[in-house]
Amino acid sequence: MTELHEPAAFPDHQQVVQRFGDLAPDGTTSMVALARLFEYPRIRLRFSRFEKLVADGGFGPFHILFVGQRVERRAAFGETGATVRIGTGIRAIGRTSYTYGQGMFADGQLVATADATIVLADRSGPIALPDELLADLEELRLPETGAAAAAKPDPRRRERDYYPATAVVRARVGDVDLNRHVNYIAQLGFYDEAIASHAQGLLRDSAVKKLPQYLPWRYGVNYLGEVLYPGMYDIGIAVSGHDEHTVHYELGLFDGGRCLGTADAAAPRGALSLAGRPPG
Repeated sequence: MTELHEPAAFPDHQQVVQRFGDLAPDGTTSMVALARLFEYPRIRLRFSRFEKLVADGGFGPFHILFVGQRVERRAAFGETGATVRIGTGIRAIGRTSYTYGQGMFADGQLVATADATIVLADRSGPIALPDELLADLEELRLPETGAAAAAKPDPRRRERDYYPATAVVRARVGDVDLNRHVNYIAQLGFYDEAIASHAQGLLRDSAVKKLPQYLPWRYGVNYLGEVLYPGMYDIGIAVSGHDEHTVHYELGLFDGGRCLGTADAAAPRGALSLAGRPPG
């Protein structure tokens, strides 16, 4: 993820107050909370030309698909009642999609970054962005950074057999949003649960009170299908690499044989003795 280190690089700024519930057991802001904090400025961003076009009946019907996000914590932070500043802009504009770029600043320091990709679609699939929306997006475009396009996951990642380990997660009623499916931020919690389960199996009796320190500090997620409530889902887990300090995970979210999402994560290695490399 290309970084924009200065608040002034972003065309839009919002201040968000951290809540006690945003803190993980280690006292830092959790990854799920980070994703939620980044969501707030995106939904408040106004596209005046496009909104007028829709209100006048000149575009639609359509729906918005949230197809991917990347969230990375760059520094440990967290304090109940503290205010963080989030800068938001548009990193990339495509024919049917656009990508937000965001930076979170605490006391002027960049502590987290995020990208989020949106697609407009109708019943037949993705639809071209109208000129009015393109004009709104251009006004919010971030400075050119030379960022490479994110690589698409290996097609094998959609196959259950790719993953040597599996964890089972249950959707909760509180995970359901206004669109009547499990919210994309709640799905980050599924991946957290799977990695914690995997770490617990490796640590065994020494896992008590230690699991939070093994949770990821970076996620890249692709959303491929609707996750519904009620439901039990399998999370496939593979260790794609590691060094002395960091473990890199590949994850897949499955309903039976159908893959509903994939994720890449980086987490502290700690005392983990690792196995579970994917085939090939």
